[in-house]
Amino acid sequence: MNFRILNPSHLAYAVRPLVGIFLIALFSLPMPTWAHSNEYLATVKGAHGGMLRMVEMYHFELVMKDGEAHVWVTDHGDTPQSTKGAVGILRVISGNDAFSVYMAPTGNNELSIKDARIKPRKGTKLVLVITMNDEAPLQTRFSLD
Repeated sequence: MNFRILNPSHLAYAVRPLVGIFLIALFSLPMPTWAHSNEYLATVKGAHGGMLRMVEMYHFELVMKDGEAHVWVTDHGDTPQSTKGAVGILRVISGNDAFSVYMAPTGNNELSIKDARIKPRKGTKLVLVITMNDEAPLQTRFSLD
């Protein structure tokens, strides 16, 4: 019998291809640190200076001014998503007053409404329901604090 002692440096050469395969597999997995939540998005201003929320594959950015409201729709990579055929309903709840307005597409990835009742005030709660073209309705909430 002829026994050979394995040199540790030989082991390093044998493992090298496995390390590459492991790293490729590791970086192809979704990373939780890259993900974000509505809690995180609430701390970030959108591209138009509005409040951000996410629902499923979409980000919604809401901007309210006296007499109007605008929503821009993007995906998680901030790529604009077409609002052609989309319908939005914005429920505004301020104190004892509550009303809903319908939002229509006004741009490539925008829905908006002009209505004199829209007045952004501290404490106002908002419920946004958007139905993208032939998809199930998506709902999210905002609060003006």
